[in-house]
Amino acid sequence: MKKLVMLFVVSIGISLLSSRVVAQTTNFQVYSLFVMNIAKYSVWPEDNGEFEITILGKSKVYDELLKYADRGVNGKKVKLIQTDNISEIGSPNILYLSMSKSSLIDEVLKSTDGKPVMVVTEREGLHKKGAGFSFFINESNNLRFDINNTELERRRIKVAKNLAGMAHEVL
Repeated sequence: MKKLVMLFVVSIGISLLSSRVVAQTTNFQVYSLFVMNIAKYSVWPEDNGEFEITILGKSKVYDELLKYADRGVNGKKVKLIQTDNISEIGSPNILYLSMSKSSLIDEVLKSTDGKPVMVVTEREGLHKKGAGFSFFINESNNLRFDINNTELERRRIKVAKNLAGMAHEVL
């Protein structure tokens, strides 16, 4: 496990050093790399044989995740779904909330309440409203993330301590 966490730390570190995100241009390849690595270093209480990631709203992260999906997550096949409708979310392992749908955070949290669904958002600060992870661009134009570990624990999702140690803020 320590070797896996170190590999994650190194891969994210390389991504942060080599991929600068300009405020006007979003590098969705880096976002998708983060999502896949977050998935690899987290544990869900239920195992249905597949690892499902649902993207709510239009986001280029969907196209980038398609490139990584064939690698799987911890030996599980990745199933990707993109939808604009909250009623079609179901119970994915990760629900990725696009910037265009970030105003729906309260509805998303209500519809996934009590389920082991990790909500990951493109919008800064939504971890304070209940998302498990929220991305943001720091003053050096690097992609960073915040974690709401309290909410993840409530949903029975465990995140590797080293992953939490890389976060900008952990609630």
